[in-house]
Amino acid sequence: MRKIAFGIRRGAALLLLLGLVCGAGMALANESGQLLTMEDLRELQPAYEVFLNQLADVVIERGLISPEEREDWLMYQLGDYFQNGGYGMIAAMFNPGLLADARPQDSLLRLEKEFSAGVLHVDTMRAYSPLDATLPGLLLEASLTSAEGLPLECRIRWSCGQGGFATWDAMEGRVVEVGLEYVNDGRPFYWSDQPLTDDGAGANRRITLEVLAAESDTVLGKAEISLTPSGSGWSLDESALQ
Repeated sequence: MRKIAFGIRRGAALLLLLGLVCGAGMALANESGQLLTMEDLRELQPAYEVFLNQLADVVIERGLISPEEREDWLMYQLGDYFQNGGYGMIAAMFNPGLLADARPQDSLLRLEKEFSAGVLHVDTMRAYSPLDATLPGLLLEASLTSAEGLPLECRIRWSCGQGGFATWDAMEGRVVEVGLEYVNDGRPFYWSDQPLTDDGAGANRRITLEVLAAESDTVLGKAEISLTPSGSGWSLDESALQ
């Protein structure tokens, strides 16, 4: 099969070398030699998404992916961005069905639910397994916007009946467990639970969200994320947020 490929390797400074027929790049570690922290990734994400959208225009123009694959390709690249701590490879090949081989645990999933107070947005992954994950749990990030798409200040009260939440402590440089309930401003953190039994039996897991006013406990809206048992972990789809 004829194949055309290009690659870009991400680094802490997001230095990029691009070749549309073939390509190479470099990955830079920070001073401690560690991958980027979640706070680093969150700060860089808006600029990175702008770049990805511009790159998607180019790869579609060159025939490397179809216009219909654009959104799936973007979600896969953003998933890889978080899974690999800012490092990784942006790759596209002239190969029909390329994205069909992408693992769901490597792809970002964007969910929305509309309230009277605004629109809740949740970024997570399409799947999570404690036995096969580079992240310490299922990524969870939330925000609230107006109907016009303008950001609204709020807090999110997360709760779960099984498993537990964990967050990244930048001062200590480690992941810290925070229990079955956690309140934050929506910034990324994680949910994790023990893997399913070998026979794949297991019940759905549910994560509850309460959107709170920025400076009070007034509840602006409620939602629930449903995780479906899948293999040794759980999967999510576009209907997971209710």
